[in-house]
Amino acid sequence: MRMRDFSRPTTLNSDRLFGQVAQKLAVSIIDGTFKAGDLLPNEDALKSEISVSRTAYREAVKVLTGKGLIEARPKSGTRVAPRENWNLLDPDVLSWHFRADPNETFIRDLFELRCFIEPSAAKLAAIRRSPGDLARIEAGYRGMIENPPYAEPTIRSDIAFHEAIFAAAGNTTLQCLASVVSAAIQWSLLLKSADDKNFFVESLVDHERVLDAIIRRDGELAAARMSALVIDSLNSTLALLPSAAKANAAKIA
Repeated sequence: MRMRDFSRPTTLNSDRLFGQVAQKLAVSIIDGTFKAGDLLPNEDALKSEISVSRTAYREAVKVLTGKGLIEARPKSGTRVAPRENWNLLDPDVLSWHFRADPNETFIRDLFELRCFIEPSAAKLAAIRRSPGDLARIEAGYRGMIENPPYAEPTIRSDIAFHEAIFAAAGNTTLQCLASVVSAAIQWSLLLKSADDKNFFVESLVDHERVLDAIIRRDGELAAARMSALVIDSLNSTLALLPSAAKANAAKIA
């Protein structure tokens, strides 16, 4: 299952040849075609699948090395790095995951990180939000209720709702993690179909409750309601993963 990425543009221009090569190699690493320790295929090996030049290949290798996906060692060549070395929060690395098959562990990790950071962002947003911040949060919510379930405008509005909350929190370091939230939201929504009306309606209720707490400037309530929203979203998402039919994934509470 391939996912379309609705988040903001990433830092790497995929229209340029080296960006295409980097994406091709990165997706093959992320989906397990190339495993940790494997030698990276050279430009000649890639020519049957994608147009590539020596210069573009070298630039792509530099990019992937900087993001921790590969490592070059003397006498051992350029090899795939262990997953623990990857910069998983890098916007490009997050985006490349949407071109690979969904990975339950990675999705769970994203949601669990959301559980740590997003209630705090909601709490700060309730305390610090300006009238302009509140208008943007409300606009995101309106976009969710005015568009069909799981349609592209709905997904963009959901992401905008959460990004507006991060902006309203007024913490630039915390806002750097907004891309993690955007990625997790997309996995949740894109695994569902337009027929999953119950999930959609329940999600709208959760978002409305968060919005209400922020309007009331109740930081503790906003944090508690955001925590409930994230947990509900994770549990419904895990239930829809292909592996869910084979094994009961543990929920978080």
